[in-house]
Amino acid sequence: MNPHGITLDKVIPLSLERAEEAAAVRDEVDMELFPFFEQEAETGLKTVESILRDWDSGSATSPLKDLCREFHTLKGAANSIGHVRIGALAGGMKDLLDNMNMKNAVPLRLPIIKTCIFVSSTIHSLLRETHSPRFNQVKTEQIVATIQSIWRLREMAERLVRAI
Repeated sequence: MNPHGITLDKVIPLSLERAEEAAAVRDEVDMELFPFFEQEAETGLKTVESILRDWDSGSATSPLKDLCREFHTLKGAANSIGHVRIGALAGGMKDLLDNMNMKNAVPLRLPIIKTCIFVSSTIHSLLRETHSPRFNQVKTEQIVATIQSIWRLREMAERLVRAI
């Protein structure tokens, strides 16, 4: 629990109603473990970018499964060291991708790619903030916009499933 009394279970799963609350969470990062997490996170985010490039070029074989695995790993690692906001964003993406099938994802390929890039960019910002919070403060608006992006994609996917 952080000084504001917000625990992980109050933030995840992400919801629009709680977006501002999720964005305002103060992470209690274990700074001894952070360098190991950061290295793993950077590797995972590079893998996400590679999967997205492959999917965009048509050469990916199982992009949803691969993206889901990377965001799942990132979520678990972030939560294990106390980086609640990264865990929440990665978990939100993982949950969204986990509930899609490839048939429904094909028409949503571009919005999925854009949302993954937005989430990855915000995670990069949060990693920089952890290094020097005084100079790299991530704005609440950026995190809220990222959560909203995940939810917009979720709504698009739900509309697509209902239309089929």
